[in-house]
Amino acid sequence: MSTSKLNAVLPTPAPKLLGLLAAFALSACGGPQNDIMGSGDNPTFGGRNIHFNSSYVYFPSDFSMSIVRDTMSQEDACRILNMYAGSKPALAGLPILPHKDEHYALVITVDSVMAPDDVSLEVAVGGGAGDMRYAGIGQYSTGNNRSPMWSARAGAAGSSIRISELQQYKRVAGRFNLHFDTGERIAEDFAIDACPK
Repeated sequence: MSTSKLNAVLPTPAPKLLGLLAAFALSACGGPQNDIMGSGDNPTFGGRNIHFNSSYVYFPSDFSMSIVRDTMSQEDACRILNMYAGSKPALAGLPILPHKDEHYALVITVDSVMAPDDVSLEVAVGGGAGDMRYAGIGQYSTGNNRSPMWSARAGAAGSSIRISELQQYKRVAGRFNLHFDTGERIAEDFAIDACPK
C-alpha cells in the first residue's frame, strides 16, 4: 500500500566521478543485482536472484502493520492492494498479494507497533495475539498469495526492525536488518507511504 522513497540524499558528484561510476557499473556482472546478500561463496537461497521492484505497507488494524518488498512492479502492487485491502472481509493471505506472474515477497509484520520502537525478530518467537512479530520471504506462483512454493523465515541473531516514524494508515519509516539461518541477509532503510487510492 505504498510507494518507496530513498532515505539518503547524496551530493551531486563531479562529471568525472560520474563517468568512473558508469564505467564501473558497466564492468560489473550483467543483469539485475540481487537485493539479498549471500553467505560467502554460497549462492543466495540456492541460486535465487531476487530483485525487489516495489514496497508497500499494509495496516490490517489500528495497532498492526506489515511492510512488504515484492518483485512485482510498484504500479501492480498498489493497484492490487487497493483492490483487496478494502474488501470485507479482507482477502485471506494479505499482506501477500496474488499476481499474474510468479513473484517473491519479503514480509515484516509487527503488532502493537509504535514509534520510536526497536523490535527484535527471532525464528522461534513469533509472539501471540496482539504481539505478533515475524519476517520471512516466499516465492509465490501465479495467482497464489497463501501457499509459497518456497519460503525462508528471518530471525537469526541480529534480526530487527526499527520504526522511527509511524502514521497509522499513512506512512512508516525506519530500518530493517534481517538475517536467515542459511547465512543470507538484507538490511534497508525504508520510508513507505500508503498507496494512493
